[in-house]
Amino acid sequence: MCNVENIRFSASDTEHVPQRPVIEYSWRRSALSGVRPGDTLSAEPVDVSSADPLLDAARPVLDEAATRLSGTDVSLLLVDHECRMVSRVAFGTTVERALDRIGAAPGVPFAEDAVGTNALGTPAETRGGIAINSSEHYLEQLKSVSCFGQPIIHPATRRLAGIICMTEVADRINPLAVPLVNELVTGIADRLLDRSRAHQRRVLDAFQRAAGRRDIGVAAIGDDLQLTNAMAASLLSPTDVGALRALAGDPHQRARVVPLTLVSGVPVEIRVEPVVGVRGAALFRLRPADGPMAIPVVSAASATVHSSLSITGEPGTGRTTHALAAAADYPGSPPVVVDVAGDLIAGAIPDIPARVTDSRDRGVPLIIDGADLLDDRSITLLASAIATATSDAPIIVVSGPRDRAGSEIGALLARCTSGLELAPLRHRSADLGALAAAALARHDDDVTLSGAATDALLSQDWPGNFVELHAVLREAVRTTRARASRVIEAADLPAAYRTTSRVAHLSGREQAERAAIIKALDRAGGNKVHAARELGISRTTLYSRMHALDV
Repeated sequence: MCNVENIRFSASDTEHVPQRPVIEYSWRRSALSGVRPGDTLSAEPVDVSSADPLLDAARPVLDEAATRLSGTDVSLLLVDHECRMVSRVAFGTTVERALDRIGAAPGVPFAEDAVGTNALGTPAETRGGIAINSSEHYLEQLKSVSCFGQPIIHPATRRLAGIICMTEVADRINPLAVPLVNELVTGIADRLLDRSRAHQRRVLDAFQRAAGRRDIGVAAIGDDLQLTNAMAASLLSPTDVGALRALAGDPHQRARVVPLTLVSGVPVEIRVEPVVGVRGAALFRLRPADGPMAIPVVSAASATVHSSLSITGEPGTGRTTHALAAAADYPGSPPVVVDVAGDLIAGAIPDIPARVTDSRDRGVPLIIDGADLLDDRSITLLASAIATATSDAPIIVVSGPRDRAGSEIGALLARCTSGLELAPLRHRSADLGALAAAALARHDDDVTLSGAATDALLSQDWPGNFVELHAVLREAVRTTRARASRVIEAADLPAAYRTTSRVAHLSGREQAERAAIIKALDRAGGNKVHAARELGISRTTLYSRMHALDV
């Protein structure tokens, strides 16, 4: 691997070998970047309109400096955080002609990897002020001038906002350039901070207007600000926030709806709304896509095109609906569906071989709904069928939760090339408000949930999952309509669902902690000793957290 410290310079490289270590290291970086002393500045300026906020903050400071430097033969040059020139102010004809010969103009890149050692690019590497005298420039083209450059660090973000330098035609830069440039940097930084505070207020105002709703996640992102409500905080990972920040920074930003699958695997619809008057800031409204949350479970036998799929979860989590939707993604319609519970209630034993043959003859998917109710012989036959299944006639197995499956059905599920585990509603407190609103729209899209009613729904355990939720909402709609209203209040819910608890008001972190405890207790069959061991905490701590989180 090449290292900058292994590069040496000779008289054949340049006329002078740098004496100062900071300049020598810069020359080495320049050489590593492929820059040659005989190169010239780019003749094709780039668009620097994105630097308008920096220029707006710097313009009054530069104007004031112009009155002080009038009659001198120096120039002030300003570049953005990518070292592209955004402003050039010359106060004498000699330096102006020199800059013209060099080609220093707005839009020209001055990064060290483009033009070598210079007072507009090197400070971006060193993150400090630096004087570069004539012969210390790497390009021969720049050796007619001497400069002092100082980086402008944004006080709020602590990121590089730009670099300003003073330039003159001389062998060495005037020492008085240092305090003057430092003073200019302080003035520009102060104006950037004032501007940032004004922008923060606008972003905060936009967030506060939208964050009152509990049924959606709300996030607001600006250049130096990030705000989320409890639901958004529980949904978004740092990677997801990075994706939102990229959307906010889109120069062609406009109000629109963007589908996105989060790192957690949860699909959401995001409404993006630019914050008026703030470049690179946006308000995001996140609503989980309608339907049960699916957690991918991929087996070791996973293939690119799945020939078999397992869909597992508690009753009422949408297993059958999900299976039918998955079957629709394959060619061939309608699928062959085996309702194991229905057959058993009717006194019939499901004929697995016959249904497999029917599916393959017709080239359509086969859905085995309720596979965990099959006898051992049928499970063995179905396992053999899965082993020879193809994507032309895939097999979709619907069963109870994997962690409660017996050895036979567990082995069957493991044979499937892909799988989805559907989370129960009690594990989804963070997005239950959004799910309830989406489910309500199926019954009456003119009716909405009040905050109190949403709190009451968030406080329930939902052992019946979506089936129970739909039954409750159906009754609530009937009661609400009977009193000629379009807003469901807590009193409109069935009596057993009107109570609220502090669960509805837990923070995103507390909601996640509560869900983890509930999952551990479920897996341990209610045994608190085993659950505490799985969570890595003492039984005393588990009892304390259960009480605090209303588990």
